[in-house]
Parts: sequence; C-alpha cells; structure tokens
Amino acid sequence: MSKELNDHLLRLLHEAADILHRYAAELNREWKRIGEALGKRNARVQEVFSTLCAFVQARLLPYGGEHPANGHLERIAAFHPEMIIFSLNLMENTVHQVLKAHASAAAALHPAVRYLFFKWNEWLLYEVNEQSFKIGGDSSWKKESLWKDAVILFNEWILRAQTFEESAAHICFGFSYFLPFSRCALFQFVNQESTAIGLHGHGVDNGQIQRLRVELDSIPMLKESVGKLKAEVHEFRHFRPIYVPRASEQFPRLYVDLFGLASLVIVPVYVPTEGRMIGGVVLDRGPGRFFAVDRRLFPALMKFGQSAGELLLKWIKAPKKEWEGRAESLSPREIEILKLLADGASTLEAACQLYLSEFTVRDYISSALRKLNAKNRTEAVAKALRLGLIG
Repeated sequence: MSKELNDHLLRLLHEAADILHRYAAELNREWKRIGEALGKRNARVQEVFSTLCAFVQARLLPYGGEHPANGHLERIAAFHPEMIIFSLNLMENTVHQVLKAHASAAAALHPAVRYLFFKWNEWLLYEVNEQSFKIGGDSSWKKESLWKDAVILFNEWILRAQTFEESAAHICFGFSYFLPFSRCALFQFVNQESTAIGLHGHGVDNGQIQRLRVELDSIPMLKESVGKLKAEVHEFRHFRPIYVPRASEQFPRLYVDLFGLASLVIVPVYVPTEGRMIGGVVLDRGPGRFFAVDRRLFPALMKFGQSAGELLLKWIKAPKKEWEGRAESLSPREIEILKLLADGASTLEAACQLYLSEFTVRDYISSALRKLNAKNRTEAVAKALRLGLIG
C-alpha cells in the first residue's frame, strides 16, 4: 500500500475515533441499555457485548505504555466469531443512530465509522483468534480468512448489477455459488414487516417464488425472530441467521410440499446504517434434503445479508424518487387490480372479483404497466409494493 493511501486511511480511522469520543457519554448510555436488554434474554450474549463495549471504550482513552484495551483481549479470544460480529454490529448501529440524531452532516461521517468497525472486526477475528482457527496441524490458512474471501467475492459479484431485478438475481446466485447451498429464495418485507413478497429464486422455479406473498403470522417462528429485541431495543433487529432443522415443524404444509422443504437456513437482509430490515433469504440444499448447519458459516451469512441489504435499499429508494416527480398516478381501480395480482389472482379471477370483463382488467393492467414503467405484471407488482402504493 502506498504511504499516501496508508496515511489517508489512518486519518479516516482517527476521524471515526474522534466521532466516538465526541458522543461517548450518549453512546455509553445506549450501550449500557442494550446490554441490559440482552441480559434479559441471554447472559452469555450480554457478557460478550459488555466486554466488546469495554474494549472499544478503552481504545478511545489516551494511554501510555500498555494499552488498557489489551486486558480484554484474552476474554475476546475465547468468544465465538458470530458473537463478536453481532456485538460490534449492535455497537456500530448505535453510533449511526446517534449521528443521525445530532450531526447535520451525518451521511458524510458514516463511512469513517463503518471503516473503523470493519477494522476492529478484522483485527479481533483474524488476529486475536488466529490460533483457534487453523485448518489442520501445519496449515497457516485460517477459516475466517476463507469466509472473508467469500464475502469479498460476493460483494464484487452483486455490485455488477445494474437494476433492481439484476440485484435480486445476483444476490440469489451469490448465496448459492459462494456458500454451500443449492437453492436460494430472496424475499422483501412490506406492510411494516408483516408480509414477505418473493423477489427472485435460484435453483428453484423463479416464477413460483415471485408469485409468493407470505403473511408472517402464518409462520410464528419467523414472526417471532423478526420482531425479537424490537420491544426492548427498537433500533435493532435480530439479524443472526436462523437454522430450521425440520421445516415441516415450522412452516405451513403448503410451502413444505410445494418446494420439498426439509432443512433450511433463513438469513435476514439487513441495513446496518439504517437499523432497518429489508427482507430475508431462504437457503437449502435441495428438495427433501436434511442437513446440519456449521455455525461457523454464520459470520459469512451475516455479512452476505448486510451487503445484500445495502444494495437493495439503493434500488428500493430509487423508484420512489422517480415516482415523486411524476404527474400521472395510479387510479384507484389500477391499485385495486395490482393488489389482487399481488395476492396471486389471475386476470380472470380479478375480473370476477371486481365484476369487470377480462378485457377491461387487461386494459387497467396495461395502463399500470405503462405508468410504473414495468415490463410485466410481476415487475409492476414488485414496484408498487416497493413504492408503498399497495400493501
């Protein structure tokens, strides 16, 4: 690395450290509140979170000689990587929320904060824990470095997408190609996270996925996981992956039979800087295949989910800006028909429900496609849902 670039990156790290120091009192209060909320659920998670908070606080203090943060390193080295990532992400999210509340130019400060926490993640996972994750006796490759490679490859792949639809397709392919899964389905949450709509599928019938509109009430386990921590720590969501060993015990029979679900993993699609859940990814290894999941995959899954969330949010926001500048809006009848299509109704079924002719319904659909600049009905429904025109 050139000295010029090295100095620039060091300046970014110092800038982020100054930000944390400036808002230290408020951050410490929030981190303490979060730690108490976590402790009500899991003492071990609270221990990890509190230790990481103490480590970060110590790193921000002036020191001479032995760094006070070093006293926490031995404890941190014993923690599972997933728990380290989880805790650092919660802490980083707090910083972003405080910046939004107090800094007029918060957007310009976010990248430095993200870089600082990225380096802490990297250092604590790849250096402090180095001896715990050797592959074989003499190999110097660390398992963290391997999943880090997967994250880099995934990020490079998804950034090639030029549209929302391409992004969804690249995300699904990336989850299946760079991780040990054969099928992937991407969903977006709408209606205040009460409904999941299918965006894309890889290794499975894409049309079937895009026709899905799943009410989370029908899957209590998923609804509970999505809302976990919400009541006590409303800025953050439960974004760790969920392993479901037997889908038939948790999912409606309709979906189990339709897709041959056996074991699966659900990965939240999450935007750290926004404290927002965009949707979720469902992964498995093929119809009827049960499998045990290696929890050492979870750090990569979490990072994949965050990268997917950041990318999708960009496209979700884009059509809203585009729509706000338009004089022509959807008519009440067009919205009504799009709602029926989102629920899986055919043109004939929509016509029967609205007491219209099939030809009239087709005219309304064509008009809605034109107004939404959509190529087909599926894209029109997806855009209308993203814009909040239907729910």
